[in-house]
Amino acid sequence: MSANVPQGPTESELRAAAETGGPQAGVEYARFLMAGPSKDVDGAVPWLEPAALAGDAYAARTLAIMMRDRGEYERAEHWYRAGADHDGGCAFGLATLLERSGDLAGAAEWYDRGAALGSLECETNGAILLAGQHRTDEAVARLEEAQRKGDHVAGEALSLMDGLAAEIRECDDLLDQAEQDQDDLDIALDTVRDLGDRAEDFRRYPRYLDDALSVYDKAAEVAEDDAPLVWKALLLTKVDRWNDAQSALEKAAERFPESAFAPYVHGLMQREHGDLDKAESWLRRAADLGRPEAMWNLAVLSLNQRRLDEAEHWYTAYGERADDKDFEAGLERVEEYRRRPDNLVDEADEARLPELRTAAGSGDVSAAADLARLLRHKRALPEAVKWFRLAAEDGDPRTKLELGELLYDICGADAEHVIEWFLPAAEAAYERASTAPVADPGDADLIEQIGRFYLNAEDEFKAEKWLRRAARLGHGTAAWWAGSRSDEYGDRQEAERMWALAAQGGVAWCGWLAGRSMVRREAYTEAEPLLRIAWEGREEQEPLHEAAYWLGLSLRGQNRLDEAADWLRTAVEVHPSVRKGYSGFMATTLFDPRSDLADVLCDLELDDDATALVDALLQQHPKHRVAHRVAARIAARRGDPATARAHLQHVVDDPTELREGATAEDLQRLFNAVHPH
Repeated sequence: MSANVPQGPTESELRAAAETGGPQAGVEYARFLMAGPSKDVDGAVPWLEPAALAGDAYAARTLAIMMRDRGEYERAEHWYRAGADHDGGCAFGLATLLERSGDLAGAAEWYDRGAALGSLECETNGAILLAGQHRTDEAVARLEEAQRKGDHVAGEALSLMDGLAAEIRECDDLLDQAEQDQDDLDIALDTVRDLGDRAEDFRRYPRYLDDALSVYDKAAEVAEDDAPLVWKALLLTKVDRWNDAQSALEKAAERFPESAFAPYVHGLMQREHGDLDKAESWLRRAADLGRPEAMWNLAVLSLNQRRLDEAEHWYTAYGERADDKDFEAGLERVEEYRRRPDNLVDEADEARLPELRTAAGSGDVSAAADLARLLRHKRALPEAVKWFRLAAEDGDPRTKLELGELLYDICGADAEHVIEWFLPAAEAAYERASTAPVADPGDADLIEQIGRFYLNAEDEFKAEKWLRRAARLGHGTAAWWAGSRSDEYGDRQEAERMWALAAQGGVAWCGWLAGRSMVRREAYTEAEPLLRIAWEGREEQEPLHEAAYWLGLSLRGQNRLDEAADWLRTAVEVHPSVRKGYSGFMATTLFDPRSDLADVLCDLELDDDATALVDALLQQHPKHRVAHRVAARIAARRGDPATARAHLQHVVDDPTELREGATAEDLQRLFNAVHPH
């Protein structure tokens, strides 16, 4: 009965139709190529592009998603725009892309236009965007309308807002109870502290933030402790209200002058933002109040500025108060810098400092930059930062980069607070690298660093853009990341490309990932050099034992059987080490190189060696199909059709063909039908 079920067109039929028909036929062929787990993104793109240009919304949207997932946001925007004026899905994709890129006005426009086209997603996301602009009542009305139309995301957004309000009320009620009964105070404070975990929700729905901040103030009063005010400051930093966070910490220190907690946190935050003078001032206050961690941080700040006597003092003070021997290593570094100072400048440069200070003070940005560089070398870091900031005002990307590197590499500022200083130089580096015959490794490193900074700032959207740029320029670790990301998306072709770049860029074991993928699609010649990289490793990387197996298959696919046998023998030798990297189901389904080696040895007519492997396999796995197939080949070659037939019974789909009296030609025909090569 199943034989009567109509079958869809074959690939060759779809391709023929695409080649002779219009854009829609190309779309149907592209759909076929994209179906299934091994979707052919590369193959689908040229068939989708004409249809997208002709106005096909599916083609435009699919192309945009492909490009977005490959981090090519400019191309993604192009294809979204190709369909956005007549398709709500494209409008939604475009608006989302613009929102994540920071173009909120553009996002709002396209959410509105998409909603007018009937997109519930646009209606909901546009309302959420309004909520982020403090237009809460308007946002709620739109969300309620979208919920009535059946959008579950709108309902979730409304529930989230209700949940925020309820959580704030709960904190308020618990604090009221704690005022009456101090035994309830710990529960109340734990609940208040947990409000900080909702920072992203407060960022999206800022209407509730002020109520939450009032709860922190109330908690400080009830507890008579500065901790709630510190939690308040931490939340304010998470929602990008740095000035308010500083104010909260200052008020906490003023209100609770005997507590070292707020001054200590304030000092750390100032250092993270690159203000060493303020960091030191607040950390000194915390240290004077006896906080050992503040003493440690003061020691590090002093050491970084080569104020060695102060560094020694604070390391010693820390060691006297903390059960921690790390201070001894700090003292050793102090002595090392005393023996070998690294911050001395020659007499001529020292003599230039007064003149440079005068010129820089009058607004000479060139003098300010020169002064900042000398002061950086002298490790007069706060003053160096001051003059670099002045020099950077002229917009020179290189000067901004120098400031960013000083803040990040030497002053200890957080990555997310220095991105602005690195970006202009990274953009310039990308422009250079995009037009140069060979990319400068330094440019690729800088572009990759921006990607890492965005990862540290938990902005994966922007991180993807920069890391993929670095990957395409040959940066090994960026390409490794990009390949793994594409693999998660199901874009195996892009993953393979990125892993190949990673292997060539120094991440040797990615040669195995790329090479294995190539072997599986029978690109044996392409796979070989990458698998050799994985096997040979790099100076700092161990050879990847698993590469031997796939290298053997690569050589076998090229019909270089003697070499394949050698590598598969190696694979058998190292297989115990390979198995250690797998567990559970993965271990039970792992390849066994003995079967592939037996097959190759049989091809080479080394039947005794192949038989020894087959016997071992069948003893361990009596139904092993490859082992039975190899045994059948050897038996047929030795003129033993009965034994060959017995082994083939475990291999062929229709054992009735193995009738008594089958000729050698019959057995050979059956063997050819079940042999994969």
